[in-house]
Amino acid sequence: MGWFSNFCSKVGTAVRNVASSVASAASEAWKKTKEVAAKAVTWMADKAEAFVSNVKETWKKVKPYIVALSPILKSAAAAVQIPWLSGAILAIDATLQGLLALENSPVLKKLEAAIHWTIAAAKNFKTTFLTPEDIEEANKRKETFKEAAQNMSEADAHALALAAMINDYVKIQSVIKIVFESAPPADFDHYLRLRATQKLLASVEGSLNAAQSVGDISSDDLFMLDVAAELIRKSPQLSDENAIKLDEIILRKFNKKLIPFVFEEMISAWELDLQTNQEEWAFLNSSLAKETVLLRRLEVSKRISELTVDEEKLLSELLVSVPILKNTASALEKKNREMQNYVYAAEGFLQVLEKSGDQLEAEGRGYLAEEGSKVGMIVIDCAQNGKAWELLNDEEQSLIIDFANIFEEDCQSRLKKMLEVEVGV
Repeated sequence: MGWFSNFCSKVGTAVRNVASSVASAASEAWKKTKEVAAKAVTWMADKAEAFVSNVKETWKKVKPYIVALSPILKSAAAAVQIPWLSGAILAIDATLQGLLALENSPVLKKLEAAIHWTIAAAKNFKTTFLTPEDIEEANKRKETFKEAAQNMSEADAHALALAAMINDYVKIQSVIKIVFESAPPADFDHYLRLRATQKLLASVEGSLNAAQSVGDISSDDLFMLDVAAELIRKSPQLSDENAIKLDEIILRKFNKKLIPFVFEEMISAWELDLQTNQEEWAFLNSSLAKETVLLRRLEVSKRISELTVDEEKLLSELLVSVPILKNTASALEKKNREMQNYVYAAEGFLQVLEKSGDQLEAEGRGYLAEEGSKVGMIVIDCAQNGKAWELLNDEEQSLIIDFANIFEEDCQSRLKKMLEVEVGV
């Protein structure tokens, strides 16, 4: 299981345990369905390349849209004054000077170097980018700040938290830039961590632009940036306690739980991938229709009269190209049909996780308490065991298709909202 899938699974379990120890208004049926939906979505993310979509192909189609997020933030940053920054620099420097007056140790010298770098970078932190080698140094600075803050006063610890925030901000935007300019994400787990990081960074960006003083930068903002910096490390580490805290912050800020917050990015990416494939199929089908008509006309002409040299050449080419084009279009049509069933089913699972049982009942979707579990178990079986669509029986295929059809428009709307928010289309 991928890091993000495992992480979200742990969060879901921890949150359910907390909830059950207090009270639970949801019925047993809805609780079971939500658990199955969470497992289905996480399994789909882990095994997506086997039966839904290839991450490299998806990345090619999604990248132009999500890359657009960074320039928007940069242009906005250029136009916004940063009134809190001078106060932050003064607080960080004051803490350093106070520490230097107290002792002279190797640890303090390391902290001094980290703070000096941060103060220099802070003056242009939104336009500062690191090389891959520099990013390792940023990781070391982060550990230095964390270690030093453990034995400090609250005011000094807050100053170091601001220094760590600036260090994290520069690191995060640098890593994102490197990913955009180099190889695609290694898998959907990497893709989900990248997108979650972008969303957390964008939220903190808004807070930083609005803040008038250091005091306006909340502990939630500092925590989200800390988590974002962790997510883009090769081996992220996040305790169960911090996972639950992140879940609570995301619910407050985004009005959704952590699992939907993360996995809606995968589903929107799949929907964009699917739409691109459908457009490609439409083009192929149109080309096939034109070439088939031309082929038949030449064949008829050859039967009733002689063809010119150019017509004979064209006929020979079409006799080869039309069957190839037909097979290509047919294979893509089959792939799209299966993909849309899984993508729209995933949208359904996500809605089961996003909404309460009461909300779904009010929408007239109470039947999902039972149907959602059935479809989820089929999808989990496909993902776990690499079961192809053709190996499902008629009843299983019909259950997925019927379930998916319910959420087709919702899935398309989710993608549209994502694009409107991020690139202003």
